[in-house]
Amino acid sequence: MTGFHPGFAGHPVAGRNAVPGWSSGFSLLEMMVALAVAGILFFVALPGYQTAVIKSGRAAARAGLLEVAARQEQFFVNRKQYAVGLESLGLGEPYYIDSQGEAVARAAAVYRLTLVIADGSYLGAMASPVNRQREDTACATFSLSRTGIKAVTGDLSASPADCW
Repeated sequence: MTGFHPGFAGHPVAGRNAVPGWSSGFSLLEMMVALAVAGILFFVALPGYQTAVIKSGRAAARAGLLEVAARQEQFFVNRKQYAVGLESLGLGEPYYIDSQGEAVARAAAVYRLTLVIADGSYLGAMASPVNRQREDTACATFSLSRTGIKAVTGDLSASPADCW
C-alpha cells in the first residue's frame, strides 16, 4: 500500500461523514442528557455551597466580636473604663463586616457589630446578621459579654457552643 496514510483524504474514516448515515457532533438528545446531568449536579451541590457561605459568615461574626472585646480590654487598660461607642475603639459606627471579617458598607456586609450598653455601662458586644446572613436561622445573633459569656439566638440558642 504505497501512498496510504491515515490522514489521507481518501482514507475510509477521514472526512466529515465517514460512516454513511452518521453525522459528527452532538445530537439534541445527547445535549439534553448532558444538561440534565449538569442540572442535577448543580442542585445537589448548591445547598452545600450555601451552608459553607453561611458558616463562613458565622466565623466572621465570632472573630469580629473577639476583636471588639480585645479592643475594649485595651481601652480599659489605658483609661480605666470601657468605651461606650465603637468610635472610641477605632471602629466605624455603624460597623459592618463581610464574611472575611473586613469592615465594609452595609450592602456587602454579613453582620453588624454593636456594643451592648446599659445605664452608660459596657455589658458586651453583639453581632446581628444582615443581608443574606439573616437566612441563618440556627445561629442568628452572636453576643459576647464583658465577662466572656458567649450566647447566640436562633434554633441553637439552647446550645451556643454549637455555634461558637
